[in-house]
Amino acid sequence: MKQFNFELTAVTDVQKTLTDIYAYTQRQTYSAILFHLYTMKFNDEDIKAVQSEILEMYPKAAIAGTSSNGDICDGHLAEDGLVMAVSVFDTSDVKAYLFECKPGEESEVGAQIRRTIDTTDKVCAAEILLTLKSINSTAVLDEVEKLEKKIKIFGAGSAGCNIEDTETKVIDKNNICSSGVVLITYAGDDLHVDVHHATGWKPLGKDLEVTKIVGKKLYELDGVPAGKIYSKYLDIQADENFFANMLEFPLLSKQHGYEVLRLPFSCDTKDDSINLAANIRQGTTVNLSYGDPDVIKSDVEDLVWNVRSFAPQAVFLYSCGVRRLYWKYLINKETGPFSFIAPVSGFYSSGEIMNMGDYIIEHHVTLIAIGMREGGQALSQPTGIGDKEIEVPEEQKIHGQISMVRRLANFINVTAAELREANSDRLS
Repeated sequence: MKQFNFELTAVTDVQKTLTDIYAYTQRQTYSAILFHLYTMKFNDEDIKAVQSEILEMYPKAAIAGTSSNGDICDGHLAEDGLVMAVSVFDTSDVKAYLFECKPGEESEVGAQIRRTIDTTDKVCAAEILLTLKSINSTAVLDEVEKLEKKIKIFGAGSAGCNIEDTETKVIDKNNICSSGVVLITYAGDDLHVDVHHATGWKPLGKDLEVTKIVGKKLYELDGVPAGKIYSKYLDIQADENFFANMLEFPLLSKQHGYEVLRLPFSCDTKDDSINLAANIRQGTTVNLSYGDPDVIKSDVEDLVWNVRSFAPQAVFLYSCGVRRLYWKYLINKETGPFSFIAPVSGFYSSGEIMNMGDYIIEHHVTLIAIGMREGGQALSQPTGIGDKEIEVPEEQKIHGQISMVRRLANFINVTAAELREANSDRLS
């Protein structure tokens, strides 16, 4: 397996990159070629031009991609166009499929995906990219979870240039779809895929029970309107700035014994209900949570170690856009170390998917690293410069730090007042 990653700023860059790949494939025999397209900036016309250029040179190529909240190339943030990640396989078979999905069709689409995987000979892994803001991702994944074959499942939700954008897209060789799922099947006796993740967010405060939820709409925690919990403890109000203000404080829950973060997207000013990125079952215990920089860094260091131990020929990083907003100008410190292991590409997403045990779990605020290789452990192939510096005004650095400290101080003050009140009631 050979991996090529290119950061494109215009459609005119495509021909040069394809020429570089062609020079390699002319010298080497290969079984399949896969083009991942991750784009923060290219519009539909630009994407179609890229698809056309690829197919003109490689008519049998598999193409799969997504809109993003930022692209990752050789371990650093790429914001200026499109990242083309090209995987050339020696012996494996790779195919890409696009399933359009209207609201209400999710279970059937999930069943189609499951049947496609189960009927793929020698399949060892499957990747799922989906427009999770326009469809019920839980219904899709619940069906895929019924797979007869026990294989690695990974993927992510498409995102927009702004993380709060609801219009996103997935891509195959001919189409651009705003409501659907792209499936990539990886098959072969010699293909090895390894998937790990990192979070780093810690619980904040007491346990809260989900007492009323309908679909992705969370109405009550402990019998209190969910939005009131955020306004009381973190001074995050149900207004147009709700999403921007609560990004660092998602809900932490447990699913099938695994810690999973859930991201609120908006808060309804009429009833203080919160719209979540994915479902939580009623009766589930959750906590507010916060990002602890030291714990996040430690989790990512463990993730880098796991990837390095696998010794891949290619690394794909699917990271929540919230992590990018959390780290801001320091984000390359999180992704850069992977570039010392193997060629790295990926994107900032709206949700991250991987199977854990017998379940397929949709994460949020999470970094997933996928290592891939054909054959035995590969020698390291450093391709990036690691921590590529991002220029940012000094006042922007300070503002983000002050905002989080202020909200944590509010939390401490409110909980201290509750404790004093509880002690006073007990003594009276």
